Amino acid sequence: MFRLFFSNRNIIKNTFSMSQRNFTAACCIIGDEILNGKTRDSNANYLAKYLFELGVDLKRIETIPDDYEAIEETIKRLSSKHDFVFTSGGIGPTHDDITYSALARAFNLPLKLDQETCQRMEEVSKDRFPDWTLTEERKRMAIFPEPSEKLRKHDDMWVPVVVVNKNIHVLPGIPRLFETLLDSLKPHFQALLGDHPAAYHRVQVATKLPEGQIASFLTRLQEQCAEKQIKIGSYPNWGEGKDGARVVVSVVGKDEDEVKAIGDELVKGIEGWITPGKL
Repeated sequence: MFRLFFSNRNIIKNTFSMSQRNFTAACCIIGDEILNGKTRDSNANYLAKYLFELGVDLKRIETIPDDYEAIEETIKRLSSKHDFVFTSGGIGPTHDDITYSALARAFNLPLKLDQETCQRMEEVSKDRFPDWTLTEERKRMAIFPEPSEKLRKHDDMWVPVVVVNKNIHVLPGIPRLFETLLDSLKPHFQALLGDHPAAYHRVQVATKLPEGQIASFLTRLQEQCAEKQIKIGSYPNWGEGKDGARVVVSVVGKDEDEVKAIGDELVKGIEGWITPGKL
Protein backbone atom coordinates (compact mmCIF):
# COMPACT_ATOMS: atom_id res chain seq x y z
CA MET A 1 0.00 0.00 0.00
CA PHE A 2 1.58 3.26 -1.15
CA ARG A 3 0.27 6.78 -1.26
CA LEU A 4 1.39 10.23 -2.18
CA PHE A 5 -0.14 13.69 -1.94
CA PHE A 6 -0.15 17.11 -3.57
CA SER A 7 -1.96 20.26 -2.74
CA ASN A 8 -3.93 22.83 -4.75
CA ARG A 9 -5.15 26.00 -3.03
CA ASN A 10 -8.32 27.89 -3.78
CA ILE A 11 -6.37 30.31 -5.97
CA ILE A 12 -6.73 27.73 -8.74
CA LYS A 13 -10.27 29.02 -9.14
CA ASN A 14 -8.95 32.42 -10.22
CA THR A 15 -7.68 32.12 -13.78
CA PHE A 16 -6.21 35.62 -13.84
CA SER A 17 -4.21 35.03 -10.66
CA MET A 18 -3.02 31.67 -11.96
CA SER A 19 -1.37 33.27 -14.98
CA GLN A 20 0.63 35.66 -12.77
CA ARG A 21 2.40 33.20 -10.46
CA ASN A 22 4.41 30.03 -10.19
CA PHE A 23 2.63 26.91 -9.01
CA THR A 24 4.02 24.70 -6.28
CA ALA A 25 3.42 21.09 -5.28
CA ALA A 26 4.20 18.91 -2.31
CA CYS A 27 4.48 15.15 -2.26
CA CYS A 28 3.64 12.93 0.69
CA ILE A 29 4.41 9.23 0.40
CA ILE A 30 2.44 7.18 2.89
CA GLY A 31 3.19 3.56 3.64
CA ASP A 32 4.84 1.41 6.26
CA GLU A 33 6.41 -0.63 3.47
CA ILE A 34 8.28 2.45 2.26
CA LEU A 35 9.56 3.31 5.73
CA ASN A 36 10.61 -0.26 6.59
CA GLY A 37 12.42 -0.77 3.29
CA LYS A 38 10.15 -3.44 1.81
CA THR A 39 9.20 -1.29 -1.19
CA ARG A 40 11.28 1.25 -3.11
CA ASP A 41 9.33 4.30 -4.24
CA SER A 42 9.35 5.22 -7.93
CA ASN A 43 6.14 7.25 -8.16
CA ALA A 44 7.58 10.38 -6.57
CA ASN A 45 10.40 10.41 -9.11
CA TYR A 46 7.97 9.97 -12.01
CA LEU A 47 5.78 12.71 -10.62
CA ALA A 48 8.74 15.07 -10.19
CA LYS A 49 9.63 14.71 -13.88
CA TYR A 50 5.97 15.08 -14.86
CA LEU A 51 5.61 18.34 -12.92
CA PHE A 52 8.94 19.62 -14.24
CA GLU A 53 7.56 19.30 -17.77
CA LEU A 54 4.38 21.14 -16.74
CA GLY A 55 6.39 23.97 -15.16
CA VAL A 56 5.16 23.24 -11.62
CA ASP A 57 7.64 23.47 -8.72
CA LEU A 58 7.81 20.35 -6.55
CA LYS A 59 8.79 21.85 -3.19
CA ARG A 60 8.52 18.99 -0.72
CA ILE A 61 8.47 15.19 -0.48
CA GLU A 62 7.44 13.62 2.82
CA THR A 63 7.14 9.97 3.84
CA ILE A 64 4.80 8.99 6.69
CA PRO A 65 3.34 5.72 8.05
CA ASP A 66 -0.10 4.17 7.55
CA ASP A 67 -1.79 6.19 10.25
CA TYR A 68 -5.01 8.22 10.15
CA GLU A 69 -3.72 11.08 12.28
CA ALA A 70 -0.47 11.36 10.33
CA ILE A 71 -2.33 11.39 7.01
CA GLU A 72 -4.89 13.96 8.14
CA GLU A 73 -2.28 16.33 9.60
CA THR A 74 0.04 16.05 6.62
CA ILE A 75 -2.61 16.54 3.95
CA LYS A 76 -4.10 19.60 5.62
CA ARG A 77 -0.71 21.20 6.21
CA LEU A 78 0.62 20.62 2.70
CA SER A 79 -2.71 21.60 1.15
CA SER A 80 -2.59 24.97 2.89
CA LYS A 81 0.92 25.77 1.62
CA HIS A 82 0.96 24.45 -1.96
CA ASP A 83 -1.19 24.38 -5.07
CA PHE A 84 -1.54 20.73 -6.08
CA VAL A 85 -2.14 17.53 -4.15
CA PHE A 86 -2.02 14.01 -5.54
CA THR A 87 -2.28 10.76 -3.66
CA SER A 88 -0.87 7.44 -4.78
CA GLY A 89 -1.84 4.12 -3.24
CA GLY A 90 -3.93 2.92 -0.36
CA ILE A 91 -7.06 2.51 -2.46
CA GLY A 92 -7.17 -1.29 -2.64
CA PRO A 93 -9.61 -3.77 -1.03
CA THR A 94 -7.70 -4.63 2.18
CA HIS A 95 -7.84 -3.32 5.73
CA ASP A 96 -4.71 -1.16 5.39
CA ASP A 97 -6.02 0.72 2.35
CA ILE A 98 -7.21 3.83 4.15
CA THR A 99 -6.60 6.75 1.76
CA TYR A 100 -10.25 7.44 0.94
CA SER A 101 -11.40 7.11 4.55
CA ALA A 102 -8.50 9.24 5.82
CA LEU A 103 -9.39 11.98 3.34
CA ALA A 104 -13.03 11.78 4.40
CA ARG A 105 -12.03 12.23 8.03
CA ALA A 106 -9.60 15.03 7.22
CA PHE A 107 -12.31 17.10 5.50
CA ASN A 108 -15.29 15.88 7.52
CA LEU A 109 -16.94 14.24 4.51
CA PRO A 110 -19.21 11.16 4.30
CA LEU A 111 -18.19 8.05 2.37
CA LYS A 112 -20.49 6.73 -0.35
CA LEU A 113 -20.46 3.79 -2.77
CA ASP A 114 -20.10 5.01 -6.37
CA GLN A 115 -22.29 2.87 -8.61
CA GLU A 116 -20.67 3.95 -11.88
CA THR A 117 -17.26 2.82 -10.63
CA CYS A 118 -18.73 -0.53 -9.55
CA GLN A 119 -20.27 -1.00 -12.98
CA ARG A 120 -17.06 -0.13 -14.80
CA MET A 121 -15.03 -2.34 -12.48
CA GLU A 122 -17.34 -5.28 -13.17
CA GLU A 123 -17.36 -4.78 -16.95
CA VAL A 124 -13.59 -4.42 -17.29
CA SER A 125 -12.77 -7.22 -14.85
CA LYS A 126 -15.21 -9.79 -16.28
CA ASP A 127 -13.87 -9.10 -19.74
CA ARG A 128 -10.45 -10.28 -18.53
CA PHE A 129 -11.56 -12.80 -15.88
CA PRO A 130 -14.95 -14.43 -16.68
CA ASP A 131 -15.33 -15.85 -13.14
CA TRP A 132 -14.75 -12.47 -11.48
CA THR A 133 -17.44 -11.30 -9.04
CA LEU A 134 -18.07 -7.97 -7.35
CA THR A 135 -17.49 -8.83 -3.69
CA GLU A 136 -17.95 -6.56 -0.69
CA GLU A 137 -14.17 -6.29 -0.42
CA ARG A 138 -13.90 -5.09 -4.01
CA LYS A 139 -16.67 -2.58 -3.44
CA ARG A 140 -14.34 -0.90 -0.94
CA MET A 141 -12.38 0.36 -3.94
CA ALA A 142 -15.46 2.32 -5.05
CA ILE A 143 -16.34 3.97 -1.74
CA PHE A 144 -15.32 7.62 -2.01
CA PRO A 145 -15.60 10.79 0.06
CA GLU A 146 -18.49 12.90 -1.15
CA PRO A 147 -18.77 15.34 -2.70
CA SER A 148 -15.89 14.51 -5.03
CA GLU A 149 -15.13 14.62 -8.73
CA LYS A 150 -14.33 11.45 -10.69
CA LEU A 151 -11.94 11.96 -13.58
CA ARG A 152 -12.22 9.13 -16.11
CA LYS A 153 -9.66 10.02 -18.76
CA HIS A 154 -8.51 6.49 -19.67
CA ASP A 155 -11.09 4.23 -21.32
CA ASP A 156 -9.26 0.98 -20.57
CA MET A 157 -9.11 1.51 -16.79
CA TRP A 158 -12.07 1.33 -14.45
CA VAL A 159 -10.48 3.18 -11.55
CA PRO A 160 -11.19 6.92 -11.65
CA VAL A 161 -8.93 9.64 -10.35
CA VAL A 162 -11.03 10.89 -7.46
CA VAL A 163 -10.67 14.59 -6.72
CA VAL A 164 -11.48 15.47 -3.12
CA ASN A 165 -11.93 19.01 -1.84
CA LYS A 166 -11.38 20.28 -5.42
CA ASN A 167 -7.61 19.82 -5.22
CA ILE A 168 -6.54 16.36 -4.03
CA HIS A 169 -6.18 13.84 -6.86
CA VAL A 170 -6.21 10.22 -5.68
CA LEU A 171 -4.29 7.64 -7.74
CA PRO A 172 -3.31 3.98 -7.25
CA GLY A 173 0.15 3.11 -5.96
CA ILE A 174 1.12 0.45 -8.52
CA PRO A 175 3.70 2.31 -10.63
CA ARG A 176 2.35 1.23 -14.03
CA LEU A 177 -1.18 2.31 -13.10
CA PHE A 178 0.02 5.47 -11.42
CA GLU A 179 2.01 6.51 -14.48
CA THR A 180 -0.76 5.66 -16.96
CA LEU A 181 -3.44 7.57 -15.08
CA LEU A 182 -1.15 10.52 -14.39
CA ASP A 183 -0.28 10.77 -18.09
CA SER A 184 -3.98 10.72 -18.97
CA LEU A 185 -4.48 13.78 -16.75
CA LYS A 186 -1.99 16.01 -18.57
CA PRO A 187 -4.69 17.87 -20.58
CA HIS A 188 -6.64 18.31 -17.34
CA PHE A 189 -3.70 19.99 -15.61
CA GLN A 190 -2.81 22.06 -18.66
CA ALA A 191 -6.37 23.40 -18.61
CA LEU A 192 -6.12 24.18 -14.89
CA LEU A 193 -2.83 26.02 -15.37
CA GLY A 194 -4.27 28.16 -18.16
CA ASP A 195 -1.74 30.77 -19.26
CA HIS A 196 0.80 29.48 -16.77
CA PRO A 197 4.38 29.86 -18.12
CA ALA A 198 5.92 27.07 -20.16
CA ALA A 199 7.73 24.01 -18.90
CA TYR A 200 11.14 24.09 -17.29
CA HIS A 201 14.28 23.59 -19.35
CA ARG A 202 17.51 21.97 -18.23
CA VAL A 203 21.09 22.03 -19.49
CA GLN A 204 23.79 19.88 -17.91
CA VAL A 205 27.51 20.53 -18.16
CA ALA A 206 30.11 17.94 -17.19
CA THR A 207 33.68 18.75 -16.17
CA LYS A 208 36.83 16.88 -15.18
CA LEU A 209 37.64 19.58 -12.61
CA PRO A 210 36.95 18.79 -8.92
CA GLU A 211 34.01 20.48 -7.23
CA GLY A 212 36.19 22.50 -4.89
CA GLN A 213 37.97 24.07 -7.82
CA ILE A 214 34.78 25.30 -9.52
CA ALA A 215 32.78 26.27 -6.41
CA SER A 216 33.63 30.00 -6.42
CA PHE A 217 32.83 30.32 -10.13
CA LEU A 218 29.45 28.63 -9.62
CA THR A 219 28.66 30.95 -6.71
CA ARG A 220 29.36 34.05 -8.78
CA LEU A 221 27.38 32.73 -11.73
CA GLN A 222 24.36 31.90 -9.55
CA GLU A 223 24.41 35.40 -8.07
CA GLN A 224 24.46 36.89 -11.59
CA CYS A 225 21.41 34.94 -12.80
CA ALA A 226 19.32 34.76 -9.60
CA GLU A 227 16.90 37.46 -10.81
CA LYS A 228 16.31 35.44 -13.98
CA GLN A 229 14.82 32.64 -11.85
CA ILE A 230 17.55 30.24 -12.92
CA LYS A 231 18.99 27.69 -10.53
CA ILE A 232 22.44 26.14 -10.78
CA GLY A 233 23.16 22.86 -9.02
CA SER A 234 26.45 20.96 -8.65
CA TYR A 235 26.47 17.15 -8.50
CA PRO A 236 29.83 15.42 -7.98
CA ASN A 237 30.64 11.84 -8.93
CA TRP A 238 32.44 9.54 -6.52
CA GLY A 239 35.65 9.24 -8.49
CA GLU A 240 35.40 9.74 -12.23
CA GLY A 241 32.15 9.23 -14.06
CA LYS A 242 31.46 8.61 -17.73
CA ASP A 243 33.93 10.39 -20.03
CA GLY A 244 36.06 11.21 -17.00
CA ALA A 245 33.54 13.64 -15.55
CA ARG A 246 34.04 14.44 -11.88
CA VAL A 247 31.13 16.90 -11.59
CA VAL A 248 27.89 17.51 -13.51
CA VAL A 249 26.45 21.03 -13.17
CA SER A 250 22.74 21.49 -13.86
CA VAL A 251 21.09 24.72 -15.05
CA VAL A 252 17.28 24.90 -14.69
CA GLY A 253 14.89 27.66 -15.70
CA LYS A 254 11.82 28.50 -17.78
CA ASP A 255 13.52 30.78 -20.30
CA GLU A 256 15.10 28.32 -22.72
CA ASP A 257 17.42 30.89 -24.29
CA GLU A 258 18.71 32.06 -20.90
CA VAL A 259 19.27 28.48 -19.76
CA LYS A 260 21.27 27.72 -22.91
CA ALA A 261 23.29 30.93 -22.51
CA ILE A 262 24.22 30.07 -18.92
CA GLY A 263 25.11 26.57 -20.10
CA ASP A 264 27.49 28.01 -22.68
CA GLU A 265 29.05 30.20 -20.01
CA LEU A 266 29.53 27.16 -17.81
CA VAL A 267 31.25 25.24 -20.59
CA LYS A 268 33.84 28.00 -20.81
CA GLY A 269 34.14 28.68 -17.10
CA ILE A 270 34.63 25.11 -15.86
CA GLU A 271 36.31 23.60 -18.92
CA GLY A 272 33.24 21.47 -19.48
CA TRP A 273 30.97 20.00 -22.13
CA ILE A 274 27.22 19.61 -22.57
CA THR A 275 25.99 16.19 -21.45
CA PRO A 276 22.55 14.55 -21.10
CA GLY A 277 23.68 13.17 -17.73
CA LYS A 278 21.19 11.74 -15.25
CA LEU A 279 17.83 13.49 -15.48
